[in-house]
Amino acid sequence: MDIVVALTNGKFGIVEDCHATDDLEGSCIDCWVENEAGFTYEKAVVAYCV
Repeated sequence: MDIVVALTNGKFGIVEDCHATDDLEGSCIDCWVENEAGFTYEKAVVAYCV
């Protein structure tokens, strides 16, 4: 399933095909990150799962 996460940079991201959220908080992951032009695929640190 795809999940929405809050990132430590104050933005939100989408993690695709995530099967468990147990270990995401504090992890540096590859995800789709919101920006002014839409979304870009980049590395980011997860603050918490929404």
